[in-house]
Amino acid sequence: MDTSKLRVAFIGAGKQANWRHYPSVASLPDVDLVALCDFNEGLAQQTAQRWGIPKIYQDYKAMLDEAAPQAVFIITNPKDIFEPTSYALSKGFNVFIEKPPGLNLNQIQVLAYYAEIYKCLTMVGFQRRFVPAVTALKAKVEERGPLHSVSVANLKSTSDLTKHTGNGILDQITSDGMHSIDNLRWLAGGEVKRVESHVRTMYIPGPVANDVMAQVEFSNGVIGHLQYSLVTGGAPKQPGATAPGFFRTEIHGQNVTASIDADRQSYIVTDSNEPEYFDSKSFGASVGSEPEHYLGFWHQIRHFIDCVKESKEPSSNFADAAKTWELIHRIYESSGR
Repeated sequence: MDTSKLRVAFIGAGKQANWRHYPSVASLPDVDLVALCDFNEGLAQQTAQRWGIPKIYQDYKAMLDEAAPQAVFIITNPKDIFEPTSYALSKGFNVFIEKPPGLNLNQIQVLAYYAEIYKCLTMVGFQRRFVPAVTALKAKVEERGPLHSVSVANLKSTSDLTKHTGNGILDQITSDGMHSIDNLRWLAGGEVKRVESHVRTMYIPGPVANDVMAQVEFSNGVIGHLQYSLVTGGAPKQPGATAPGFFRTEIHGQNVTASIDADRQSYIVTDSNEPEYFDSKSFGASVGSEPEHYLGFWHQIRHFIDCVKESKEPSSNFADAAKTWELIHRIYESSGR
C-alpha cells in the first residue's frame, strides 16, 4: 500500500457511480481505492473487479471502521443518502455525495450542521460548476471586470408528461432542475436578495411543475435568469452528447459575452467583434476525451480530493448546497405555489 496516496472508499456500486464517479476517482494517481460497500453483493463484486478494489462490504459501518478511509463517496439514491452520510460525519469522515443531497431542505441543513460540529470536509456533486468550458470562459469574461448578468437554460422535452416525481420521489425541479439552479447561484457569486418567478404545470393535470422561469437579484448586483423546462423542443441527441436537451450558460460582463453548451459549442464575443467559437469538449482534453472530462465530473472530484489533502473547504460543501435548496423554495414561493 502506498501511504502517500489518499485512501478513498465508496458506498454505492450502481449505474451512476460506475458511470462517472469510479472512473474519475480510479484515474487519479494520488488516490488509493481501498473498499466499497453495496447492499447488492453481486454489484459490489462486479464493481470491485472492474476498478481493482481489494475489499467489498454489505455493511457500511463495518467498512468505515475497518478500511479507515480519508474520504468517502456516497453515491446512492436521494432517499438513501441521509443515514450513511450522517453516520460517516459523526465518525469524522470527509464525505462527497451526489445531488440531490437528500429528500428535503432539512436533511441537507442537518448534514451541514454535522459537518461543522464534527469538523468534516464535505461536497455535493454539482459538476456543472466544474465544466472546463464554463470555468475557462467565465475567467475570460471576468478579465474585463465583474459580471453584471448570467443566465442558465436547461431545456428538454419528455415523452411521459404524466411523470409526477423525479429521482427519489422528489419533484422534477428539485431532482433534475437543481443543477441549473445551483449553476445560476455559483455563476452569480452573491447571496440571493430577491426572486421573481413563474412556475407552471403545462399540458397535464396534477401537481407536477414542468416549466419554470425565474429572475434572481444577487447581493453583488448580478441579475440571474433561469429557464428550466420539460416541455420545450430540447435538442436531438447528437453523437457524443449525453442528453437530448440543452444546458446553456451565458455569462455577461463589460461589453463581453460567453455562451456555453458543454455538449456542443461555445463562443465568446467582445465589443462589436465577431464571436470566437470553440468545440466545448476540447476544453477538457488536457485530462481526457470522455464525458466525465468535458462535463466536469473529473474536475469536481479532483477538486474534492485536493481539498481533503489541503484541509480546505470544497466549493459546493453541504452548507453551500443548502443555499441552493433554499433558492428552490424561494422560486416556488415567489410563484405562489
